[in-house]
Amino acid sequence: MRIDPEFASVGRFFEESPVYKVHIYQRGYAWEKDEINDFLKDLELVYNARKEGNPKNHFLGSIVTVQEKLAGVVGKHSYELVDGQQRMTTFVLLAAAIYEMTKEIAVSCHIGGDSNNQKIAERRAEKIYNRFIAFEQEINRVVNIQPVLTLSKTDNPFFSSLIRGNILDATRDSHVRLKYAIIEIKKRIKTLTFDADINAFLDNLEILIQNIDGDFSLLRIITYDRKEAYTLFQVLNDRGRSLTEGDLLRAKTLEMLEGFLLQQQQVENFWDDILKDKTSLTENYLHWIYASFQGRRAGKSTLFDDLLKDFYPENTKNSINSVDADNIFLTTQNIKTEIENTRKLATGEWLFPVNQPVTAWDRNRLALLMKELNNTNSIPLLLAAAKLDHKKFAEIVTLVERMMFRYTIICGQHHSSITDIYEFEAMQIRKNPSGYTLDNLKNKLQYLLNTKADDRLFKASLDSLVYSSNGKSNKPLKYFLLTVENYWRWYHEDAANGTPTCKDKSMIYQFDDSTLEHIYPRNASGATFDSAMDELKNTIGNLTILSSAENQLNDDDDFLIKRPTFQRSNAKMNNEIGLETSWDRIKIVKRTDKLKEMAVKIFKII
Repeated sequence: MRIDPEFASVGRFFEESPVYKVHIYQRGYAWEKDEINDFLKDLELVYNARKEGNPKNHFLGSIVTVQEKLAGVVGKHSYELVDGQQRMTTFVLLAAAIYEMTKEIAVSCHIGGDSNNQKIAERRAEKIYNRFIAFEQEINRVVNIQPVLTLSKTDNPFFSSLIRGNILDATRDSHVRLKYAIIEIKKRIKTLTFDADINAFLDNLEILIQNIDGDFSLLRIITYDRKEAYTLFQVLNDRGRSLTEGDLLRAKTLEMLEGFLLQQQQVENFWDDILKDKTSLTENYLHWIYASFQGRRAGKSTLFDDLLKDFYPENTKNSINSVDADNIFLTTQNIKTEIENTRKLATGEWLFPVNQPVTAWDRNRLALLMKELNNTNSIPLLLAAAKLDHKKFAEIVTLVERMMFRYTIICGQHHSSITDIYEFEAMQIRKNPSGYTLDNLKNKLQYLLNTKADDRLFKASLDSLVYSSNGKSNKPLKYFLLTVENYWRWYHEDAANGTPTCKDKSMIYQFDDSTLEHIYPRNASGATFDSAMDELKNTIGNLTILSSAENQLNDDDDFLIKRPTFQRSNAKMNNEIGLETSWDRIKIVKRTDKLKEMAVKIFKII
């Protein structure tokens, strides 16, 4: 591998009419708020140091380029940015902001009749434009305007407009980041440099150019072969924040498809959709998809290698044929479909058309599982379960939901064992969707409950489920009471026989539209206060749920005032409370014991 390293200031790499290009299928601009803020802090540091006469050097790391001969221009080269797009783009945005501010000074001087400073500002602005934005270049004896930096196909039109002072509507995530970056850069440099004295203002802006020319430094590594450059790219970044697993897969698959233009263009479009989310989300999605297919998790730092090996075996060939190209196309298309399903699952969106016998109540269980219980470790299983019919999918959701609450939230068991089961069963579903039954999944989950979250431990652990008024989440408590209500009729009418079943799915207590209500007042006072009951006021035996429409009560009202509301409630558990003619400590303890007995039956698998 031939490489030529060059250590110099950033400004050095923008001298002599440079041409930098991001490959047409490279990722979009990726720096977010944190990276931009860090950059601006560094800028402020070197700016203040230079202004005080004590310049400091700030090393920004390395960039990797592929040097290519510039067609039609004698002795000139272009540099493909394999790694370094974020830093080089941000410096061009910085230069564009300085250029725009300098042009504004020129206009202001023209209006104010200050022709000397107008000429100085115009001359400086032109120099900045030619160095960092675009310049005239003769190619085959024809003069063209050559951009200094060209981004990927999806970003370049937006970027080109942005650095020329036209802020367009952002249509994709990378555009939002580019727009955010230049707006924040403009705000910061105005704060740093503005001075009512035009001479001082111009000089301050010139300090920023000196920062680029002398205070920020880079190691530019020039390579002469794209494959070698990508290999170096991976090694230098060690899959850190500046490089995502999805970016690597995108680059590698499109590189493999060189010579198969149709498949390459289609796969590029797939990757545009796959990678449009925040990078942290995309990495999670790819981990879940890998586990769903392979029945095991990818290595924390080897997702790219694992996905490449198990999803794209064509990568081991020196050259691919048309069948291989079609397979790469199909694999990436499948990943795109799985990503779309993952996005929906992660937000609790149902994957199937609305169709009986699956009801709104069943669909609501998925939203509870994801949004309220935050059970993302079940996503590999649910992704695979999308291959089943909607009834089996709904059954799996309710199994996972009850398992999550009992095993992890209440009994405090680590999710690794349960995740192993989910991932293995996901692989089994994918092997034979039409022949898959839930028996093995149920047996494994029940065995886990029997060994690590048995009835005794579960009932004892429910004592930790108490109402909190100090900022701790009451979601588990609300979920528990809502779920008990859902299975109330099954427990009483069917004597808790068979699989836990909601017998009235027409009555849905929405999580966000329900409130926790204290039966004995939360802040009892005067004649209502009872020290023996006050000790138990925040336990499950003294709590119930009401819909927003039902809850016209003051939480501190006496039981007898609340009683008619309980009697009229749509909730069966409230009707039972309404049968009581008084409320005391013994009844709280008795109700606690009953709720625990119900929970043991409801939160089981088989």
